[in-house]
Amino acid sequence: MNPRTRRLLTWSVAAAVVLSGGAWTAEPYVQDWAVARDVCDGAVSQDTVDQLIPEDTHLKESRGRQIEQLGTYTCVLTAKQGDFARDWDLLSMSAYTRRDDQDLAFFDSFPEYGSETHTVLPGGLPGFVDRFRDVVLQVPCPDLGKDAEGRARRLVSRVSFAEDALVGAGGTAYRAAVSFTNSASKRLGCGADPLTVTRTAAVAALADPGRSDDPRGVVLADAEKTPCAWAAGAGLPDGVDWRVSGEGSAAAPLASCHLDVPEEAGVTEAGGESIGLYARYGDWSNRFVTRDSTHGRRSSMTATVRCDGEAANFSLGSSHGVRDLGLSEGVSETDERRLLRLFVADQMERHDGCVGEPKFSF
Repeated sequence: MNPRTRRLLTWSVAAAVVLSGGAWTAEPYVQDWAVARDVCDGAVSQDTVDQLIPEDTHLKESRGRQIEQLGTYTCVLTAKQGDFARDWDLLSMSAYTRRDDQDLAFFDSFPEYGSETHTVLPGGLPGFVDRFRDVVLQVPCPDLGKDAEGRARRLVSRVSFAEDALVGAGGTAYRAAVSFTNSASKRLGCGADPLTVTRTAAVAALADPGRSDDPRGVVLADAEKTPCAWAAGAGLPDGVDWRVSGEGSAAAPLASCHLDVPEEAGVTEAGGESIGLYARYGDWSNRFVTRDSTHGRRSSMTATVRCDGEAANFSLGSSHGVRDLGLSEGVSETDERRLLRLFVADQMERHDGCVGEPKFSF
């Protein structure tokens, strides 16, 4: 009998004890059952909570807090292992409808002018998994109108899992994040259409963007199998073992394309070189294309355009060695400008609501 089946059987017995009027003699299993069945007033289902619990772990309590004036709702589910272990957060969830709080949430995910470490959520869900393996979702709030600057109001949620949480089970982490986001939307008067976990997301384990043990990308000839199909006809130098990989969807607030020469390439001496192109949708991304050293001026190899009534920012970064790719002539600055233009044009087609001509800074 696997641990989950054993726990469900124990919970069923404990529940029967409570429902029959028996004493609180089945602890800690009765407490597990009682806490799991009502995590933050039903924000996450009992079945989903059960799938997240590591073996030999018991639940203590869930604590939710809503501050209507600030447009925030938070919830924490605590657990412990062993009689003398300290409590720890198995699940930590927060949702915000104020722009300042949302910007802080994005800044946590993308420090230092924007980290490329992220994975777009499966099944077209409007969000991403960040460098901490937190699930970040963003949905529109039609019932909240526009903010003081005339921008459509949104809700941003962030769901964090303990390191030991069983996030490998199919779709568990994404179901938890979607359920919480839907609940927070109701609580905060957002009015977003409820999200659903698609068939793709329902079988997916939580992504790990920081993992680097697998080679990234497909060969250039297969670029059309990625969100970076444009790269196949981008005129990259011949004689180099280019690998293409990409992240993005029409619903996600960011996207990226990576053009890499793996360390083990062997064809040239250019192993380990890379070009990264990034798209970030929303005014929160303005800080990623300016630096203090430029006194607020835009950095080179960046572009901007209006999408969904806010700024969308694009950038290109490359390793020093792409200028000289061994036997190849390398990628010149002119080539990089062309790549950025191709990337921006492709993103504007993929992402709804982009208008006008992009402005480039080279």
